[in-house]
Amino acid sequence: MVKRERSRAKLKRVLKQKGYRKGKVPKGKVAHHVKPIASGGKTTKKNIRVIPMGKHQKIHANRKRRGKI
Repeated sequence: MVKRERSRAKLKRVLKQKGYRKGKVPKGKVAHHVKPIASGGKTTKKNIRVIPMGKHQKIHANRKRRGKI
């Protein structure tokens, strides 16, 4: 697995495309890559979801438990 850097500028641009005016997520939510960057996912409108922090933690806990991280 290759570790890749995330671009804040690119994420901000994608969030603006998704309708978040300032390119920031609301308080209590996070931007989640559906296909992880480490697995070849990109920071695109299609691959980014804005979800609550609790749900994000559960997703990553499940991936870790299944050995996907």
